[in-house]
Amino acid sequence: MRFEGQVVFITGGTRGLGKAMAKEFIEEGAFVGVNGLPAEAVNQFEEEFKGKPALAFHADVTDYDEMEKVASKVMEKWGKVDILINNAGVVNGLAPSEKLKKEEFDRSIDINLKGAFYASQIFGRKMIEGKYGRIINIASQVALFGEKGFLPYAVSKSGLMVMARTLAYEWSRFGVTTCTVAPGFIKGGMNEGLVRKEVFVDFLSAKTPMGRMATVEEYVGLILFLASREAAYINGETITMDGGMTGFTQESLLDFIAKGAKGK
Repeated sequence: MRFEGQVVFITGGTRGLGKAMAKEFIEEGAFVGVNGLPAEAVNQFEEEFKGKPALAFHADVTDYDEMEKVASKVMEKWGKVDILINNAGVVNGLAPSEKLKKEEFDRSIDINLKGAFYASQIFGRKMIEGKYGRIINIASQVALFGEKGFLPYAVSKSGLMVMARTLAYEWSRFGVTTCTVAPGFIKGGMNEGLVRKEVFVDFLSAKTPMGRMATVEEYVGLILFLASREAAYINGETITMDGGMTGFTQESLLDFIAKGAKGK
């Protein structure tokens, strides 16, 4: 088992993709801590993982004091933290920037960026003391080029990429590496509601050269690889997993010209 005896903490890990990660890490021998909101999700996680080496906390990543208490309890239980996955995140309500509400912008920055920094600093100090750690930020391919209506989400997620690069400069000498994953469309997690409707699945699938969305298993597999010792030299990087969507246009100029030629 790749993570036998290692301690993993996943923010926003009580449901969705975070919970899927927790399950796989446990199956690979890890001790796993998660935090999340609301309380019902935490209770459901505890029930589902009863008897497993897992701890769940009803704690908000934007509350620094709460997260410090969570880290202290993890240390009391297992004595170390080897891997941190900054998974907690929200998507803003779709709106053009001139109509964007201040509350929507603040919420995205607070949870997606500030929350990730809080967790990185709090757990990172424990890693520095232990001379070993892996931090993986979950961003989005939207952070690479932006998208209409998603300004707060894109800005907050792009900040994670720069944060990973900066922490790589600062913490590598302590044995702590940091990287970021920029996924495209996954058939789960935040997209759970969308993928229940075939029209949205078709629309999102058409945005990639592969013609489909990523599976949860493919996504979780990448996270586990980056957390493993095989990925020890990946540091400060952003790994894009979007099926080739970045820079992809649904119809190339060459195809457009060819179509025009056939029409004559």
